[in-house]
Amino acid sequence: MKQVGIIPNLTKDNGELTATIVEKAATYGITSYIVDEMYDFIKNGIPLTKEELYKKSEAILVLGGDGTLLSISKDAAKYDVPILGINIGNLGFLTAIEGSEVDIALKSLKEGTYYIEDRMMLKAELIRDNEIYDEFVALNDIAITKGSYARIIHLKAFINNDFVNFYPADGILISSPTGSTAYSLSAGGPVINPNMECLLLTPICPHVLNIRSIVTNADDEIKIVVDDDNRDIVLTIDGQKGITLKKEDEVVVRKDEKSAKFIKIGKESFFDILRNKLTERLCY
Repeated sequence: MKQVGIIPNLTKDNGELTATIVEKAATYGITSYIVDEMYDFIKNGIPLTKEELYKKSEAILVLGGDGTLLSISKDAAKYDVPILGINIGNLGFLTAIEGSEVDIALKSLKEGTYYIEDRMMLKAELIRDNEIYDEFVALNDIAITKGSYARIIHLKAFINNDFVNFYPADGILISSPTGSTAYSLSAGGPVINPNMECLLLTPICPHVLNIRSIVTNADDEIKIVVDDDNRDIVLTIDGQKGITLKKEDEVVVRKDEKSAKFIKIGKESFFDILRNKLTERLCY
């Protein structure tokens, strides 16, 4: 690779790590494109708008935690450009390397000693009054949950228009394999290898004893229907974007046409990461 874009979380990097990457990249003959806001701090690299950066870069280096990577992954997927997560957050489950390992990463990018994983993404449609009210793309999960009040909500689930079950619960998650280690895992869902393609339906604190997660085909369509007058029900996309739902709203989720491309460096397997990161979480 000869051209990389750098997108930092501006609340976590004051320019120090970005400047280091730009300087080290130059020693490998790699041109660095940076977002306009960061150029004002470091006065190095080539400043571009985000759209221009996505178009010109062979890879995007994302500096931040998992939340930053989730946000950038959806935009990068539109341009079919791979991303490399550099962790300067807390857990960093999705990020590939730590901030101290940037020299190793740049050398790998220059020499081509890396591989790319395709990660399935989700597309959701909010149907209201029989019309598409809004559309969303998620890497991890689509959540339909109660808001601030401590009471259960009532939802109905369908797969390919076949009725699955009625859920009195705190909510429902529809996750990708990547998202199986996020909110779904906390809700008791199974761990799924992110190289697989499937849809995962997981109830959140169901008010019955016999409801469990369901894994279904990636080509299936999951529909959740709000069956509750409670106005404090929220649709959340990757935990970052929310919209209030009302009775008879339908949330339809399927596999997205685009996939996120993650750059991987080294031989650490998914199960190594799973074991190590979840052990870290226990130490917080």
